[in-house]
Amino acid sequence: MVDHLNESLLRCGKLPRCVCFLLLLVTLTVILVPLIIFAVRANSKGCTDGLQAERECQNLTRYVQHQLTQAQEVLHKMEVQAATCNQTVVTLRDSLKMEQARVAELQGEVNILNQKLEDTLEEVQRLRRGSEASAENNSSSCWSVLFAVVVVVVLKALLI
Repeated sequence: MVDHLNESLLRCGKLPRCVCFLLLLVTLTVILVPLIIFAVRANSKGCTDGLQAERECQNLTRYVQHQLTQAQEVLHKMEVQAATCNQTVVTLRDSLKMEQARVAELQGEVNILNQKLEDTLEEVQRLRRGSEASAENNSSSCWSVLFAVVVVVVLKALLI
């Protein structure tokens, strides 16, 4: 039986060329037909339009991503500027508070000096009134002394 099996295997190994050619043709047909169908469909108007639309979409996507990147860079710059402005505002507010405190301090000193000036003016007025009163007293005394001198001179003149 083994001999019979070996003999049939040998006969199968020696298939006629025609059968091999047919098998090869069928195999090629099975492979090429779907490949041709795929190529026809891939080159169809709908497929090429779809590929063109996909390319345009990719280009648009790249453009929009570029615009987004630029907008993000501008936003970052604006945020940095805003932070700088906010810091400047804080600094200016602190300076303003210090200046307001200094103005309040100087206003207090001005009030003290105004009070001293008023007190001094009152003292001057008081002294002036005292001086005027004493001048009136001195003037009447002065007239009395003058009268006494005139009397003495007249008497001396008479006695001479």
